[in-house]
Amino acid sequence: MANGPQRREPRRFEPPPWEREQFERLERERARDVVPVAPEVAPDAEARPEPATPEPKPSATEPEPGPAGPPGVDAMLLALKAEEPSAVEAAWKFGLAAAVLVGTIGFMLVIWGMVALARSAGSGPAGIMGATIMSVMGGLFVGLATWMGARSLKQRGVL
Repeated sequence: MANGPQRREPRRFEPPPWEREQFERLERERARDVVPVAPEVAPDAEARPEPATPEPKPSATEPEPGPAGPPGVDAMLLALKAEEPSAVEAAWKFGLAAAVLVGTIGFMLVIWGMVALARSAGSGPAGIMGATIMSVMGGLFVGLATWMGARSLKQRGVL
């Protein structure tokens, strides 16, 4: 039997360069809070348990770090989002252009189907069926173009 795939050791997290200083400061603060400084004990002193020290409370001046960061960041991100152009802002132009192209093709298919139907009056069922199919397909293209155009204009806010 072949051995299964070898597991790799997970990569160590490295902060982005613009946040490296903040991560280093946070690590220093954690190291300072985690490593207690042991008082020197005289060799002849009795071993007494030290009372547990309460954790220091964050001061009122320091913002409490949360998942979203400082409160000003949320407002700033919302303001930037309002200024940023939408990703689909120009998509309505493409949709409208495609609707015009498909509508033109559909309209031409309907005309050609009607002309073929008029010319194929004596050519038998194959000519009539071909002309009818061409006209129906043209009508479907025109319907699709109408739907695409309406959706594009509704996205733009015109309809």
